[in-house]
Amino acid sequence: MILVTGGAAQGKLAWTLAHSGYDPSQVTSRLEEDAPILRNLEGIVRETLDRGEDPMELLPRLLGREYVLCREVGCGLVPVDPADRAWREAVGRLACRLAEEAREVVRLWCGLPVWLKGGES
Repeated sequence: MILVTGGAAQGKLAWTLAHSGYDPSQVTSRLEEDAPILRNLEGIVRETLDRGEDPMELLPRLLGREYVLCREVGCGLVPVDPADRAWREAVGRLACRLAEEAREVVRLWCGLPVWLKGGES
């Protein structure tokens, strides 16, 4: 699995499609759908928390994907709302576990890939 992370609108999906050779029909933002590229992990974590479930239980299903895309949500000001803080922490903790297990971890910055693990340095 390759974890692709970066801020909003930094080119995560465009880079992943170019790097993988997949097309947009092979991308999903729903865990229930079988596609090699899963995007919007931060939204999936929010939905999981809203159902009262533990986002860490998603780990085995995420590791089965070829690519997992997650927006960085831990930078900037700490949210005032306790639920938003809990969501932000849950996304960060899950991303850390994914990074440990991932073959590669890539951070996109202004559309440029920076390999944090594996891949090109």
